[in-house]
Formats: sequence, structure tokens, C-alpha cells
Amino acid sequence: MSIIAFNSPKAVNLKAENNTAMQDNWTFEEFSTFAMLYAASIDAEIDPEDEQIIKNRVDEATYKKIKSYFDQCADIKCIDVLQSYHDKYMADEASRQRLLDAVRLVFEADHKYSIFERELMHLFKRLL
Repeated sequence: MSIIAFNSPKAVNLKAENNTAMQDNWTFEEFSTFAMLYAASIDAEIDPEDEQIIKNRVDEATYKKIKSYFDQCADIKCIDVLQSYHDKYMADEASRQRLLDAVRLVFEADHKYSIFERELMHLFKRLL
């Protein structure tokens, strides 16, 4: 399987590489928040509409915890985190679709679903 790294403004932070224990036992809500943050950041930065949709799904403490972890991760680390939860939260088609639906909410936050966003969804489907 080939991995596609997206260009984003996120800088490599080696501290995140040593912080894997924090993300070892995330709930689905925590994991889907992380996935949604990654999806929202792919096209440069997280728009306020995207952030609000993500925040509305979880309590504030959870959002802050996951956002703090996310902000420390380089793109490749984000992809590693997403793939590390494959067996736990994407083991069957229903589970996988549940996560993809959460990601789609971010892409549709501005009430548009552009061709670019559709292509990003295809990439997410392959990644997940």
C-alpha cells in the first residue's frame, strides 16, 4: 500500500513522535475528532466552520485534548495514527462508513462539496 502525504502547513515536531502512548486507547469520538481535524487541515488551515462542526460532536475537554495532540503531529504521523486504528474502528464496512460520514461533514461544512473535496474523500477512502 502506498501512502500519499498531503501538503499542509503542519511542521514536523519530533515531540509528537514520542507521544504515541496518548493515542493508544482513544474512543471512537476521540479518533473521529482527530480524523476530522486532519481532513479539515488538508486544504491549508482549519476554517472556523469546520472547527465548529468538529467541536459540536464532542465535549470541550475532549476537543482540546485531541486538538493539542493533532497540532503536534506532522502529516506522516497523522496518517500513521489514522492507520493504527483501522482494526479497531474500521474493521467492517459499517464502521468505516461511520468514520467517512464524519469526515464528509467537514468537507460539507461550507454547504458545498467541491470536486477537490470529492477527490479528497476518495483519498480518505483509500487511506482508511
